[in-house]
Amino acid sequence: MTKILFADLTHTGTVIDANSFPLAIGCIAAAAKTALGDAISVELVKYPAALSCSLDRDTPDVAAFSNYMWNERLGQAYATAIKQRHPGTVTIFGGPNYPIDAAEQEAWLRGRPDIDFYIEGEGELAFIALLGALADFDFNVAALKASGRDLASAHYFVGDRFVRGTLLPRIVDLDQSSPSPYLMGLMDGFFDGKLTPLVQTSRGCPYSCTFCHDGIAYATKTRRFSQQRIDAELAYVQQKVTVPSLTLADLNWGMFPEDIETAKTLARMKVTSKWPARVNTATAKNQKKRIIEMARLLGDSMYIGASIQSTDAEVLKNIKRTNIDNAAIVEMAKESRRSNSLTFSELILGLPGDSKEKHFRSIDDMLTTGIEEIHSYQFILLPGTEGANPATRQKFGYQTRFRVLPRCFGRYPVYGGEVPVAEIHEVCVGNDSMSYADYQDCRWFDLTLAIFNNGSIVNEVINLALTLGVDRAQLIRQIHDLAVAPDSPLLSVYQGFRDDEEKNFWDEAALQAFLPRPEGFDAYLAGSYGANQIFKYRFQAVFTMLDSVLDIVFGATRSALTAVIAEDARIDDYLTQLRAIILASRSALTEVDLSFEMAVNFDFVTLERGGWQADPRALWSAESHLLRIGHSPAQRDVLNAYFQQYGVSMNGLMYFIHRNAARTLYRSLAA
Repeated sequence: MTKILFADLTHTGTVIDANSFPLAIGCIAAAAKTALGDAISVELVKYPAALSCSLDRDTPDVAAFSNYMWNERLGQAYATAIKQRHPGTVTIFGGPNYPIDAAEQEAWLRGRPDIDFYIEGEGELAFIALLGALADFDFNVAALKASGRDLASAHYFVGDRFVRGTLLPRIVDLDQSSPSPYLMGLMDGFFDGKLTPLVQTSRGCPYSCTFCHDGIAYATKTRRFSQQRIDAELAYVQQKVTVPSLTLADLNWGMFPEDIETAKTLARMKVTSKWPARVNTATAKNQKKRIIEMARLLGDSMYIGASIQSTDAEVLKNIKRTNIDNAAIVEMAKESRRSNSLTFSELILGLPGDSKEKHFRSIDDMLTTGIEEIHSYQFILLPGTEGANPATRQKFGYQTRFRVLPRCFGRYPVYGGEVPVAEIHEVCVGNDSMSYADYQDCRWFDLTLAIFNNGSIVNEVINLALTLGVDRAQLIRQIHDLAVAPDSPLLSVYQGFRDDEEKNFWDEAALQAFLPRPEGFDAYLAGSYGANQIFKYRFQAVFTMLDSVLDIVFGATRSALTAVIAEDARIDDYLTQLRAIILASRSALTEVDLSFEMAVNFDFVTLERGGWQADPRALWSAESHLLRIGHSPAQRDVLNAYFQQYGVSMNGLMYFIHRNAARTLYRSLAA
């Protein structure tokens, strides 16, 4: 029997970085086991410690690694250790963190001699075919390579010659060729209270498009698993899961009419078992009615990824974003507020052709459109991508720095020793249309979005301003100006953010020299380096300086309201009471049993249920009543499960609000 060890590793030096189920290797293992039966045994691992234990216990015939930007060096470190100890073990890699161009693929694989084969594209059928070829040569890698055989979708070296197998077409019948790893029991070991289940309902791009390989154009098409398969997987997960969330690994959930049925299934599950508390996914951008219906079904469980087209044609061309109807996004955002679901969008700072003005304008467009969460990412130059090639670098005049990817580092036990591993990335921090100083200003504004806009931290105030005629984008600009002013109580947060980010940017040679030193890795593991600065300083502001955050927000809001409405004592009273409610709702967030009571004159419960979109003056009463602010028993159960999953340390809570809606932590209102 051939022993196959599948590894989809995550760094665990500070927290569990990639905390989703290893679905990709699960699908490949399920396909291989279905096709080959008792001829093989399969073992799946996620944590480095589990992989080390497995290697100490037994030697695999095949070690297969998934390769992503967050675990590339980690997988390679284990592959090297395996090859040094057991040269006969076959090492196979696959995954998206691999160049597209043939010459760059050759250079990438040449520099990693401990990888025997790399599988390009979908892995199930190619992996099975490669196992068959290996079996033909009694798993003698040298003999197989010497044959020069065309191995479907597999790349390898014969001496100095690079061999690229013919790329297999995309799988058409997913149910048949990619059986469920959940229903086969292969994922059972990952229901550990730390990892979030990952389920996929479809694969591929939903739009009519092609990609080229070796001069041949391949049509891509979205393919969907059967509804029976999807429902069975969800039911299986529901029976075993102990964490509150579910992630759907779909690029555009809602593209198919049948996706409504999945939303109905999840809605029924939430009623019967209170799970999932949160569904994280990226939704289709041109299916407004369907997404609105799905939001109505799932309500506050649904975390909607909705993109808005860029305001800059050059940036749009470089990232190849599909044009979509912004009016549809506006309607989706409105419905999300009515249904208490949440919309988010993403943009990348520093792309070719980007500038400070364009970055701010894109954010303004998203704010005006009504997207609630706006996540701004740094432009990472991944080797082998078009954006990282020498011609593009020269054309756009990149300025770059190197850094260790946040949370992606640690020391790991391997065969009785200890191996330090860190994932290093090159970040674009300027170009010919954006100076480094402009880049830093953009990052400060991105921090403002994270503190004051994301996480619904002051959503009640922003929606009041919107209801009374204040432009949301202009309000956020005013908040930003107050937050970074010389007399701002938060200026130390912004300056700390800038200093910390600068400290974590390196010249490549200096970083490579620093890391191997004992004090180098110790500094990262101790938290002196390696944090996600946006999340770190957002946490500092919101969790430890909430009074100051509210002072800035309410000051900007009162100022903005004077331009659109006459002075109104009732609005002043409302803002005073609302500030006290927000402070109670968002304070001491890990104390789930803590509750508050206060006398109020407005119907805040009705305002909350309506997404804070009504004029509060219509809900005023001369007679005050008691308002209770706290968590329901169901909310406490969800939060305790999240705290069990992520912990309550600063690192754990920062990661929680990165992976989940921060408003899950907030206390709700009851009359």
